[in-house]
Amino acid sequence: MKSNELDLFIKEIKYNNRNPKNQQVLDILNDKDTNPVLSINKEELLFRARIVEPDSPLERKQPFYGFSEKDSFVPPVNKTKDMRANYKYIPYLYCSNKPYIAISEVKPRVGAKISVASILVLDTLKLFDLTMQSKPINITKEKEDLLNDLSEIFSKPITADDEYLDYIPSQYISEFIKNIGYDGIVYRSVYDNDIFNLSSNASKRRYNIVIFNYDKCKPVATNMIKIKNINIECELIDESSGLDVNSPIEEALSDL
Repeated sequence: MKSNELDLFIKEIKYNNRNPKNQQVLDILNDKDTNPVLSINKEELLFRARIVEPDSPLERKQPFYGFSEKDSFVPPVNKTKDMRANYKYIPYLYCSNKPYIAISEVKPRVGAKISVASILVLDTLKLFDLTMQSKPINITKEKEDLLNDLSEIFSKPITADDEYLDYIPSQYISEFIKNIGYDGIVYRSVYDNDIFNLSSNASKRRYNIVIFNYDKCKPVATNMIKIKNINIECELIDESSGLDVNSPIEEALSDL
């Protein structure tokens, strides 16, 4: 972690004070002139994916061929769990700007069926952009380090082993960002494979979003997807040599 301010903030809020006395991180985020903003315009589409279980109730008539409009949106309040950005019983809309990223985020197995919802933006969304697609000219190195570290925290895959304690810093910061006037947060997906990036800015065109003001959006369709194959990218981290862990895609590209 490069941001010392964020490191101190996380330690305090997790182990000392749920309402932290150290306000350095919040002061930096509250400087709106140096906050990177991404706007998503009315009529644009976003995407949310859900794994279809054998007993899942499904629609079979277009435009909803998969989960229904209701089941494709935010969960009911009483079924909303603690997540990276939201507290229990406070639903937010987690989605992506590309269907493939939305599908990858639910970590499907081979053969799984996925219902992908198309979410129509009804009103312009003003989003706090942790991917810094449009970097403010006067942003400081201190703030860049903070936003990069925050992006990693939000992008970290959620697993069954995660504890509530791990969510507290990002939940608190999400509420703060919401309360200073943003509709949501943009963050990178760890499932956006850099091997497909043909330019340095390619990955910035694929991202995840958590939307606080989800009343500005509406599901308009669902489609059913079946997972045919999954590519795993890995790297050797010990000091051994001779073990080739290249993926088939990397091997194919190396022969071009």
